[in-house]
Amino acid sequence: MMSMSYKEKSLIASMGVTLLLFGWYFYGAFSNLSLNQEPQLSTIIALIVLVIISEGIIQSFLALKNKPLLEDERDKLIEKISYRYSYGFLSACIWFLMVQILLDTWFDNHLILILTTPFGIFHFLLLFFVLSEVIRFGTQLYYYRKGI
Repeated sequence: MMSMSYKEKSLIASMGVTLLLFGWYFYGAFSNLSLNQEPQLSTIIALIVLVIISEGIIQSFLALKNKPLLEDERDKLIEKISYRYSYGFLSACIWFLMVQILLDTWFDNHLILILTTPFGIFHFLLLFFVLSEVIRFGTQLYYYRKGI
C-alpha cells in the first residue's frame, strides 16, 4: 500500500473535522424534528470558529511532520474536477429545495412541511453546503489515489 502524501493527509484531516463538528451540529438540528426552532447565530459562529481553529492546529501539525510540495498541473486539475462535482451537487440540491417549495405552495403538500419552514430551509441549505465540501474533499482524495 502506498503511503499518503501531505495533500492526502491534509484532505483527510479537513474532511474529518468537517464531518465531526458539523455532524454534531446537524445531529442536534435534525433530531427530534427541531427544525422549527430558530438556529442560534452564536452557535453557528462558534462552530465555524471551532472548525477554523481545529483546521489550523491540525494543518500546522501536519506541516511540521511532512514537507508540503509545490502544486503542479495535476493538483490544479484535481482541484478543478473536485470543484465541478461539488458545484454540481450543490446546484442539484438547491434546485431540489426550490422545486419542493413550489410543490408545497402549489399543491398544499404538508408531507414535508418541516422542509419548507424558514428554519428548515436554513438547516437544509447549510447541510447542502457542508455536503458539497465533503464531496470536494472526497473527490480530491479519490483522484489523488486513483490518478487522472
